[in-house]
Amino acid sequence: MTDERPTLLLLHDRGRTAEAWHEFVPLFEGRFRVLAPDLPPGAELERAREAAGDASVAVIGHGAGGRFAQLLALEGRVEALVLLDAPRAEEATDDDLAAFEFPVLLLWGEEDDEVPVAIAEALNDAIPSSTLGVVPGCGHDLLADAAPTVAPLISEYLRARYLKAPHGHDHAHDGIVRIQLERRPPWVDLEEDERDDWFVEDEEEAT
Repeated sequence: MTDERPTLLLLHDRGRTAEAWHEFVPLFEGRFRVLAPDLPPGAELERAREAAGDASVAVIGHGAGGRFAQLLALEGRVEALVLLDAPRAEEATDDDLAAFEFPVLLLWGEEDDEVPVAIAEALNDAIPSSTLGVVPGCGHDLLADAAPTVAPLISEYLRARYLKAPHGHDHAHDGIVRIQLERRPPWVDLEEDERDDWFVEDEEEAT
């Protein structure tokens, strides 16, 4: 039987393994075919390409994994992108980033001294379709520091902005996540039953 779920590719940081995503995978498996490959040093991009295959995918990249996610996006392989404390790919020019028309979510630890928030702000300025969230009290490793906070936020973002699916009422989405947002999307402050109406209206205006 063919798995018709869209593919979500999870790319970990250098020095980590796919196990870094263990708190994220269960949350996404209901809506996505989740792939979390180990990225061996020196062959990270090749392994990411192999995992993505020929299809366009949604990608979440942490740290160096976010750099490889950007390279996949430059190759036209990405339909939605989430970067967590990721350096900007040196190969990505301002014109390249300005051409990203798919949903882009940037989540950063406010106290990240490895990839400072200033880099996130520059990416946010360069990518018209991006939204930046800064998580207080966290450093570079959001996967370890704040998985219970950022995983549901990413799931909700991909549901609404990428899948454009109705909001579910399962336990995985219970509760409210509050973080500091730059370029705060209008739908953030809406009630759950109002959010989908906003996206419908937004899409109609864009057509």
